[in-house]
Amino acid sequence: MKYIGPFLRINKLKKENIEEQLFYLAKESLNQIVLYSKCGVCTSLKDLKIKKISNFDINTFKDLSPLLCIYKKASPKLLNVDDKLCWNEDKFKREVNIDSNSYMTLCLLELCSYYDSFKNIDTNKYNLGKIYRSVCKSQLEFYATYLRNDEGVFIDKGSQNNIYDEELKFEEKNKKFSFASQALLMAAYYKCALLVDDDKESYMNFSIDILNMLIQYKEDLYELSSEELVKLCFALNLFYKYSENEACKLLLLDLSELLCEENLYESHIISAEKVDLSSMKYMNYILFYRNTGIIKFKDKAEALYKKLLTLYDPEKGIFIKETEDKDINFSCLEIMSYLLTCLIHSHIADDKNKSESIATDIFKRQVLDSGLVLSWPEAPGLNDVERYRNFSLRPEDLVEEQNFRMPSIPTPESCELAPVFAKHVTYNKKKEIFKNPKASFDANKNLLIFFLIISFFKPECIQRSNDIDEEECKDKPK
Repeated sequence: MKYIGPFLRINKLKKENIEEQLFYLAKESLNQIVLYSKCGVCTSLKDLKIKKISNFDINTFKDLSPLLCIYKKASPKLLNVDDKLCWNEDKFKREVNIDSNSYMTLCLLELCSYYDSFKNIDTNKYNLGKIYRSVCKSQLEFYATYLRNDEGVFIDKGSQNNIYDEELKFEEKNKKFSFASQALLMAAYYKCALLVDDDKESYMNFSIDILNMLIQYKEDLYELSSEELVKLCFALNLFYKYSENEACKLLLLDLSELLCEENLYESHIISAEKVDLSSMKYMNYILFYRNTGIIKFKDKAEALYKKLLTLYDPEKGIFIKETEDKDINFSCLEIMSYLLTCLIHSHIADDKNKSESIATDIFKRQVLDSGLVLSWPEAPGLNDVERYRNFSLRPEDLVEEQNFRMPSIPTPESCELAPVFAKHVTYNKKKEIFKNPKASFDANKNLLIFFLIISFFKPECIQRSNDIDEEECKDKPK
């Protein structure tokens, strides 16, 4: 009888498995949305005018329809057309939201360095990084041309086009503009300047112009709502990470101090309605600590994390929001930001095992069992270099499928649903089970979640954060 392996395989899920699974989901889903969904204004591979692309396999990339912008909402139910799964264009909500597009571009820019690591290892994956660079450049040019008002600031717009129009037409959806949205694109333009050869200086100058505008209106920033302030600080943290601009650092320090003083967050218990806001504030503290080495913000993150833990129910393995209703609704952003906070904290906590255990419970119960993720891309095949540590293709470096996906979640091909997060899930308190979620796609929520995953759990980001936390930023001023 041939050896068939052990009868019982007990593989305990670890935080490393969860982080790698989420990173794989984010980058693969993003690839499908940006290059194949047509959920937005599209361009062609030819129009991208990609330079210096060697050994290009046209068969691999022949069906691409890269997005110049993404629409606000769509149905994730896929249509089978000529044995290919496609998004339903009749279900697109043809509004263009600045934040979701900013996060889409930032995701691609962050992934460029990941695909650069395939140089001289896998030509197609390395070329995908070049395609992403070119797509980002085209997206940022598109935003500057079509998504600004007469004053020059970026605002949400709606498409007025029908199938017969040759020229793009957009109408303003909201006359008001968001400082935080400007700052997100400021970070994107600067990051792009670091990655491209052509127009590098103009992209960088454009980004600095936005920073100068924020500094000019500094007094107005102090009056922002809590939600807007958190989002603005997050964008400034990104920009400072990319640029190390001293003026940005000073502005960010002022606003981060303001964030610390907000009474909303200083209560003994976190408001259940503010889970995602509190989690994003935690991430801001962690980013600012990593960017500057100021210990105060690590301490603030620690204190906020302890408050977030008051919502966690160890018997149920989920965090609970108090309500008199028989059902509890959780948005995808609430669940994922809470999970990511637990995972991030497991890298710095004194009691790492506790944070890891909570993260594992949340992932199993509130992400997997709830149906929050509608489908999960198939794991790479055994002949794919991504299936191996250091992309070696050596049998001893083979990575288990558990590092890419859990078998309990169907693939897009098997359930004909896109690999995205449902807008919300519902928990029945009496039965202690989740109801099947409605299949939905909200671009803003999904792209933000994907960006958080990629920016915190991209392989080199994990190593960098571990190094910083271990050294306690000894070489930086406190």
